[in-house]
Amino acid sequence: MGKGESTKQILFETAAELFLQKDFNKVTVDNIVEKAGLAKGTFYIYFESKDALIAEFLNYYVNNVDTDYKAHLDSLPPKTTATDMLLSLVGKTTDVLINTIGYHKMSFVYKVQLTRTINMDAVKGYNRKLYQIVADVLSRGIALGEFNTKVPIDTLSKHFVMALRGLSYEWCIRYPEFDLKEQAHTHFQILLNGILEKK
Repeated sequence: MGKGESTKQILFETAAELFLQKDFNKVTVDNIVEKAGLAKGTFYIYFESKDALIAEFLNYYVNNVDTDYKAHLDSLPPKTTATDMLLSLVGKTTDVLINTIGYHKMSFVYKVQLTRTINMDAVKGYNRKLYQIVADVLSRGIALGEFNTKVPIDTLSKHFVMALRGLSYEWCIRYPEFDLKEQAHTHFQILLNGILEKK
């Protein structure tokens, strides 16, 4: 890694540490460069703005969290039903939203998605790993005869992820009264009942 890449990495890692401690809007460029021990002008050599850095951080974070979701599913017993796998994934996702990301950061993510001030393709793009993870579980359920649906897998997986996004948005606008974990579990049981093979 060259000196330039090393400096950029230091800025990125410092900002990531601060973003995990405080809300995005409470972290300033001055905070980042001071903690990194670099001049403020150095920041703008590598990042156009704090928003550009946030976009890069979110892309990195989303890729990591999706990898964690896949690892979570892989850790389940081999005979776990697709229904239980999806409900477990929903539980894991809501735990991450509530306990790791938090209400304030999710509210910020929705705000910038609506105002389009930051490129949020990593979060909202259909090529996100989460869609493939859900599609794989749905495919497993269909292959094992657990699910019966004529809806194409890619359409179904998009709707499952849209449901997660809608629930997390509902959590943001109804916080703190809205119990995200409980509501997500109930909602996904309803969705899954719609595709379960009737015995």
